[in-house]
Amino acid sequence: MIGINSQIESPTGASAGVGFAIPVNIAKRIVPELVRNGEVRRPKLGVGIRSIDSLGNQVRLPVSEGLVVINVAPGSGAANAGIRGIVQTEEGDVELGDIIVAVDGQKTVNSDDLYRVLDKHQVGDTVNVELVRNSRHTTVPVKLTDASDRRGYRRSE
Repeated sequence: MIGINSQIESPTGASAGVGFAIPVNIAKRIVPELVRNGEVRRPKLGVGIRSIDSLGNQVRLPVSEGLVVINVAPGSGAANAGIRGIVQTEEGDVELGDIIVAVDGQKTVNSDDLYRVLDKHQVGDTVNVELVRNSRHTTVPVKLTDASDRRGYRRSE
């Protein structure tokens, strides 16, 4: 088995059209949790991010690949680990926060890379986040929290 059909887009209502499926490896991981708890709890760092690629050449950054931390959710694992987002100074200047370049040793060029790493973990696990801060590389441990908790920030990872 490769996947489990989840939806079909069919102009005629027949089984011909475009089908969508959940990969079987994801289904194997989430079905037991769904049966046990009635829901699936997905882990998150607690950050809003943008890929460096999506910024184009608008900003000069110390690395060419990674995820710029836009904001950090209060009380999240990222906040507790001291990860910093973009801030605006009193003078109106914008100061760059941290740039996540890897999680548990796996490069994070875009949000899909981050999701792939997080999908291998559970809420409460700790991951090592490699980041660039003030042009210096550092690694911080981050305890993953529940993605269903959406307080205090926009789109989160």
